[in-house]
This record gives sequence, structure tokens and C-alpha cells, in this order.
Amino acid sequence: MALKILGGFLLVISGTLVGLLYSKRLFLYREFYKKIINFSSSLSVQLRYSTADIFTLTSLCASTAELDFFDLNNEENLPFSAVWSKNTEAIPSKFGLNKNDKQLLLEFGEQLGKTDVEGQLKHLELYEEIFKKQLENAEAEIKNKSKLYKTMGFFVGTAVALMII
Repeated sequence: MALKILGGFLLVISGTLVGLLYSKRLFLYREFYKKIINFSSSLSVQLRYSTADIFTLTSLCASTAELDFFDLNNEENLPFSAVWSKNTEAIPSKFGLNKNDKQLLLEFGEQLGKTDVEGQLKHLELYEEIFKKQLENAEAEIKNKSKLYKTMGFFVGTAVALMII
């Protein structure tokens, strides 16, 4: 009987932890969009006042925005869009980005470095607005689903534990 109670307790705890994990993923998703907005804003300023190439500017802005997983070094002499694409696919799954998010990032990076400065600034301005909408959606999901995930994790763990006991 003590083993069943211990097992039930562990199931409740594991259910709760799964709920917390899903909830945390929502917060990481929001943080990612905050960082990408910061990156876009920083890149806009750098493009305006610097004469460095796009690889240097994006690497600098990625480190400023704490997007450390974006390594935009180009040792293989690939075009910028190919390097951007490779780094977008390598974004850690902990941020909870779906296919649409990655596609949005691919489209964003596809046009960087291809037009004059004014064109680049307009491009950055457009995508910064899109990223802000994504951030608003992420905040709405946190408001609506974070508590739900935590509660559901606890209750599912409890229900399974009660079925076993």
C-alpha cells in the first residue's frame, strides 16, 4: 500500500512538472520575440550608421540581443540567406517555435542585405511590426494558457494516481 501511495505521489508530481514545463515554454516563446524585436531594432540602427557588411552587422546585433545561437560567421562563403536559413533551422526547440514562426524568420532573413539602406530599413520596420504582433499573441497565450497548463498537469497527474491506487 505504501508503494502505491508513493507511486501516486510521484505521478502527481510528474504531472505537475509537465504542466510547468509547458507553461515555461510559453514564457520562452515570448522572450524569443522580445529578443528578435531587439535584434531588428538594433540592426536598423546599425544599418543606418555603419558601413560594415551584413554578416558583421547581424552578428553584432545578435550578440547584443542575446540571440547567442545565431552564429552568422561565413567561413564557407555562402550567401547571407543560406547562412540565415541554416541558423534559423538550428534555433533550439525550447523556444516552442512552430513552422509558421520559422517561415516568418526565413522570410525576414531572405531579404536582408539585398537592397539599398532605405529598402533595408523599410524591410526591418515591416518585420518589426509583424514581430510585435507575434509578441502580443504570445502574451495573450500566456494569459490564457499558462495557468491552464499548470492546473491540468496537476489534475491529470492526480487522476492517473487515483486510478492506480
